[in-house]
Amino acid sequence: MCSDVDSRVEASVARAAEALFATQRPEGFWPNRRPTAVLGTAGAVVALHVADPERSRELIERGTAWLVSVQNADGGWGGVPGAASQLVPTVVTAAALRLTAPRTAEEPWRRALELLESLGGVESLADPGMVHMATTFLVLAGLRDMRGSRRIPLELLLLPRRLWRPRLSFRAAPFVAMAFIQAHHDTPGGVGRLLHRLARPTALRLLRQMERGENDRGGYGGDNWLTAVVCIGLCRADAPARMIADTVDYLRSNVQPDGSWHIMQGLDLIGGSYVARGLADTGYTHDPRLVRARHWLRGCQQDHAFPIYDAPPGGWGWEGPRGWPNFLDSANVLAALTPSDDEEPAERLRHGLDWLLSRQDGRGSWGTFVPDTTLTNDGPCPYTTAQCVETLLDGGLSRGDPRIVRALDWLLACQRPDGTYEGLWYRGLTSATATALVAFARGGVGDHPAARRAREALLKAQLADGSWGPGQTGTLGDDPSRGTVEETAWALRGLLAAGLPAEDERLRRAAEWLMSAQGDDGLWPASPVCLHIRRLAYYVDGLIGNGLVLRALGAYRGALTAGPVAEREAW
Repeated sequence: MCSDVDSRVEASVARAAEALFATQRPEGFWPNRRPTAVLGTAGAVVALHVADPERSRELIERGTAWLVSVQNADGGWGGVPGAASQLVPTVVTAAALRLTAPRTAEEPWRRALELLESLGGVESLADPGMVHMATTFLVLAGLRDMRGSRRIPLELLLLPRRLWRPRLSFRAAPFVAMAFIQAHHDTPGGVGRLLHRLARPTALRLLRQMERGENDRGGYGGDNWLTAVVCIGLCRADAPARMIADTVDYLRSNVQPDGSWHIMQGLDLIGGSYVARGLADTGYTHDPRLVRARHWLRGCQQDHAFPIYDAPPGGWGWEGPRGWPNFLDSANVLAALTPSDDEEPAERLRHGLDWLLSRQDGRGSWGTFVPDTTLTNDGPCPYTTAQCVETLLDGGLSRGDPRIVRALDWLLACQRPDGTYEGLWYRGLTSATATALVAFARGGVGDHPAARRAREALLKAQLADGSWGPGQTGTLGDDPSRGTVEETAWALRGLLAAGLPAEDERLRRAAEWLMSAQGDDGLWPASPVCLHIRRLAYYVDGLIGNGLVLRALGAYRGALTAGPVAEREAW
């Protein structure tokens, strides 16, 4: 049986590698064929309607037509076309249609508002920041009054950065934009007005500094949605015309032929790092094409500090050599670079590993953008922490290193009562639980009771067909009855790391499910498991999914043969 399974795994891996290498660009990176997004499109059409209504009229009309065309049968929208309806994309899109096409799209936006009411309205959102964001778009569309909303204290930026940085983290730009919009629609009185006026120049300087740290002029985080929010805020604040024009030009340059926009413009780096590590784990480490990929990834290491996050040079973002450095993307790029043996310039690799270590917070964990943050969406993350542990161990740290011990102690202590873990940037419970199992095994605590509970919880969550889905999270859009290639790959690799033999029937069924899910083109279909806003908008990333499956099948193949995956002949 193992011989037959082994040969099919080999064939599956070879087909995927051939397909991936066929699409690789000469520079070494992979283009990311992600579907465009509802939030990116809705935000862009509102921003262009506010900032550039005449010149961008055609783009606005095409964008609204696209939004209407991808509306779900229940009247709502998910993060991407075809995804289950979620509250935030539905609110923002309804507001966008009401504002930009009040008559021609009246039926779609009214249906969306009916769905919103049936779900409890924007007040049903758990995140106060997102309640305010959703309310603001309703205000822009004339569907709600801003009065009564909690005032956004722009004057917070007058304090030293070390005081507001942990509270705002990656929300610094939308914080400024939302404060500008709020002050325009509900002018504060008395001291509040004075403080807002005093903070306005500081806020504009902050936005300018962030924009100067981007890869593309006028963009913020490589994110059309965020750039749209900033554009609206700049208009409402009567900001310098050049700042507004730059955001408009950024949005206009990113529109797709069908009239839609992506959320994140440049996720090639993070997806490419998953693919590069997956190919290495399946025997392609020294293939010249993979060497080129690692060379490109190394070239994206940031050589400038990012003052907004107090981040030194040495990390990676998701969109290239500039932009927002973050811990998860840096850990994944480093994971792709470490299998290269003596090819990797030691000082470059060490610089990246030291950067990652410098971002560990006082708890021993890692979040995403700012250490020791109090912002929920950037707080300590089990998935990111587990990935950082594995990457640092790959990079040469010992199990006994105090920083590894602290990280593992934090992971062991923050387990949910049912034995699972939940991450910040991938949906549900499967991804973080499986990745924690890998960290426990690599860190030498695989026999700890918490590790055993995580393993049993993951096994219990396997679906009847051998796959895994997100797990029960109670979140609109999560369907625990359907498996995905991403979550099945995470689970298979995690359980192998936890010590289950490849011959275990449950793992065999998982591997069989993955191989059967492979498309005729050799690649695996992507599912909306990535989170743009925690639990509130999913998007898909095909490169990440294919990299995860390759890693899982590589681990499975190695377990079948009780040895490392053999290096393939260089192409």
